[in-house]
Amino acid sequence: MVSATSVSKAFLLLLVGLLLVSPLLAQRLVYPFGSTQQVDLPAAQTPSQQTTEHRFVVINPGSQPAPVVIEVGDFADSIRLYQERGNALILLDYTGQLTATRPPPDRVMPYLRDKNLVLFTLEPGQSAAYRLQILNRTRVYARSFPVRLFTPAAYKAKEALWLYESKYRNRSGETFFWGIILMMFLFTSAQFFLLRERMYLYYALYLLLVLVRLLMLDGFIVVDTWPVFREIGFTGRASLTMFFWSLSAYTLFVRSYVQLDTRAPHLNRIFYWMGWILFGLGAFDLFITIKRLLSPFLIVTYSFLEVSLMVFGLFTLWVLWRFYDATIKYLFWGMVFFLTGGLISFINQQVFYDVPGQDFREVLIWATSYIAELLAFSIGLAKRQQLAMQEKLQTQTALVEQLKENQRKQDQLLQIRGEIARDLHDELGSELSGISILSQVAIGRLAHQPALAQTALTTIGETARHIMERMRDIVWSLTLHQTKTDPAANRLQNIADSLFEHTGIRPVLEISTHHLSLLPPDQWRNLSLLYREALYNVVKHARATEVTIRLVVEDAHTLCLTIHDNGIGFSPNALSMGTGLQNQQHRAAALDGTVQIDSKPGQGTRVILRFPVPSTSRVETQMPHPYADSSL
Repeated sequence: MVSATSVSKAFLLLLVGLLLVSPLLAQRLVYPFGSTQQVDLPAAQTPSQQTTEHRFVVINPGSQPAPVVIEVGDFADSIRLYQERGNALILLDYTGQLTATRPPPDRVMPYLRDKNLVLFTLEPGQSAAYRLQILNRTRVYARSFPVRLFTPAAYKAKEALWLYESKYRNRSGETFFWGIILMMFLFTSAQFFLLRERMYLYYALYLLLVLVRLLMLDGFIVVDTWPVFREIGFTGRASLTMFFWSLSAYTLFVRSYVQLDTRAPHLNRIFYWMGWILFGLGAFDLFITIKRLLSPFLIVTYSFLEVSLMVFGLFTLWVLWRFYDATIKYLFWGMVFFLTGGLISFINQQVFYDVPGQDFREVLIWATSYIAELLAFSIGLAKRQQLAMQEKLQTQTALVEQLKENQRKQDQLLQIRGEIARDLHDELGSELSGISILSQVAIGRLAHQPALAQTALTTIGETARHIMERMRDIVWSLTLHQTKTDPAANRLQNIADSLFEHTGIRPVLEISTHHLSLLPPDQWRNLSLLYREALYNVVKHARATEVTIRLVVEDAHTLCLTIHDNGIGFSPNALSMGTGLQNQQHRAAALDGTVQIDSKPGQGTRVILRFPVPSTSRVETQMPHPYADSSL
């Protein structure tokens, strides 16, 4: 019968044996891992919310330190590398998608550190056992993470990245990219302070948030180790807060740049709410970080967000296409470049994930997309400034032309005032003086010679009626630009009828109304006064029975007025130039035309007036006369 003491001793010996043999059960790897200088560890399925361990031993038989690069494929959520020292585990390195960024170890490798690499160095002639723990947290299914060990030379050859050759050179491309974004941020900020246009402020905010996110992703801005963020498990690399907030700022920029509040209020409201939703998503991702979420909710949410952001980009592209013009077209093509970069990045991650240099391609794709978008925006701003300058010059030119037009109208008004004064003096002054004299004569003869007083009063009445007719002609000619053509022709008919009403003279009129609307008020006034003067001479001197009046167009720019009576005529050589003929010559000169008088004794008299007319109507440019509403 076996005693309890014997069983205890056997169990203890078995346990000691397992502890001694366990390192021997781990995979043994001899540095530098054969001719290829790389070796694969068995890939193990990692269940959801669990950790898988890889155990291996590395032997360095050489006389130089052995730096080792461990690459965990497909970006595990958390990677931790331990060295076994007896019963203790010494943490050598850690990284991963959900691991807070930390400074690189003292043993700086000559290549770029990334979130799927852990590093260690084995001293010459030594061997050590290691444990690699891989955590699968954000997925609801088991995930296989391939693990591979490299020498630094083999890893550089595998990635084929010339940027990894030195710790100074490996950041040159990214630094150049960051510098461009920073310069654009400073430029748009300066534009805002100079011009006070909000679109520059919104675009500067967008660039600042993009720059902060990029610097957080690359470990230049580290907030993961801050006490508050560390406590809630915030990881800068995994957070999308700055990304959502940058898109929120971009919605503000699009609203301001396209001026949706006035051009499309309903689209403006859509962008307004989109901006708030994106801002809320950023706050949600900041305060309730990835580590606090259940995996199924996380996967569904982020899948929905990926589709939503693509729809948002296409919707923004459609809005820009709808208002496509000389300045918005640059913003449109900038958005096309950006969306194209996103599509190429998706293809790179899903199709070419196993092709060396994936990370470098990602940087190149997004850098190219952002630079193209920034370049398009810069050209758009330059075009916008050019159009604004052209509009300003056009406005200034229009103001100068308006000032010239106002001066011309002022000069025309002064000219009209001078013409009215001369007309009143020449045409009406003498007759008013006659009325004054006759009224005194009538008063003196009223008591002793009533018949002569009655004759004087009759003459006063006729003279007053004549003055009234002249006043009507002057006012009518000044306000004719407010009437239509037919009333103007009727007015010429009425003048002839009123003058010939009690004389037995029959007027025959042939008037072309086609060019009447082209005459400005000053030409109408001179034409009507010359017309009345000529008809008055017929009544006073011709002894005619019929007068033919023709106002026709001789050519495209000349009107011809002909007044022909069948009266007694006269000899022009024997007739001195009276006041009536002088007035006709003056009116013709004012019309830039000529007046010709043909007459022979016994053959009547023909008065021919020719003057140019404007090719287009200037009625709308004339100044209204202060007596336009007179009842005269």
